[in-house]
Amino acid sequence: VNMIGRNDGRAPYFLNDQIRVQYSLPGQSTFEAAYVGVKGTRLGTNLINLNQVNPKYLALGSLLTQSVTSAAAVAAGIPLPYPGFTGSVAQALRPYPQYQTISNKSNPNGNSTYSALQLKYTKRLSQGLTVLVAYTWSKALTDGDISAGGGDNGQDYYNRRLDKAIADFDVPQILSVAYTYELPFGKGKKFLNGGVASQIVGGWQLTGIQQYQNGTPVQLTVNNTLPIFNTTLRPNLVAGVPLTLDPANPLGNPWFNKAAFSIPGSNQFGSAARSYTQLRAPNSYNESFGLMRRIRVKERVTITLRGEFFNAFNRTVFGAPASNVSAANFGFVSSQANSPRQGLMSLRVDF
Repeated sequence: VNMIGRNDGRAPYFLNDQIRVQYSLPGQSTFEAAYVGVKGTRLGTNLINLNQVNPKYLALGSLLTQSVTSAAAVAAGIPLPYPGFTGSVAQALRPYPQYQTISNKSNPNGNSTYSALQLKYTKRLSQGLTVLVAYTWSKALTDGDISAGGGDNGQDYYNRRLDKAIADFDVPQILSVAYTYELPFGKGKKFLNGGVASQIVGGWQLTGIQQYQNGTPVQLTVNNTLPIFNTTLRPNLVAGVPLTLDPANPLGNPWFNKAAFSIPGSNQFGSAARSYTQLRAPNSYNESFGLMRRIRVKERVTITLRGEFFNAFNRTVFGAPASNVSAANFGFVSSQANSPRQGLMSLRVDF
């Protein structure tokens, strides 16, 4: 069944803190540094699991999977939740044993924090050049999502603090560079100011966008064998073992170290966090360039020539490694996260 609680459906809210300093530099340029902090409250989560069995009953072991009317259950003093009930001991110990799953998709119980150092250099148009360079160094922690019912499935409804970890969208470092440069050729420019050559090579404009950033974290899991109707089980963390490897062959060797984790014992939760800052998808790199020229044919007729090239260096950005420790392919990459080099040529006539 689905349920809605008393305070469900309330909108999330965010507290924003910013301290920003800006300094003017020669050459029509400025430098800016800022601290940005955001506290999110009442975020949607998938942590609410009202009909999970209390983990204290894991001490019953294999009895949880036996019938509540079995001799072993009767000998252990497991009561019937209501007359005529039939089912397992685990079902009988649910808070609402007459139901299976109780879904709560609009609960505003999540929280998040975000802190960042942001640096920005801006050069306004001078000598045909504009430049924007932005760098962010940040950290995001959360147990939820902006969307109602969004976020990660929890390991234990009775201990939701276990699920506060590095956010799925956390990207510690991002460097972005964007620029436009009017090439110094043609009429009114420094070189080839006249003649036929000016008509051919003049008026071209070069643009570029380059971005380099860390990958996002992965969520660790193992196959869930707990008989208490929880959603997720995580592995144990093995102390003193490196979490990552340096694969010689990114597709043939694992990125994550399986020896750093182990499968939890019978009827036990794992000790590992939901995610770690070291366990991420591979970094992302991208360079895209454009070349454009406008040619005025008549007073009301203009031709625009444009060439655009995305992922111009044809970089391969790998997808996230498999994150289920129980799986044979744990830590291996099996996908590509970006597209190969693409080019687009166009001619446009405005009249």
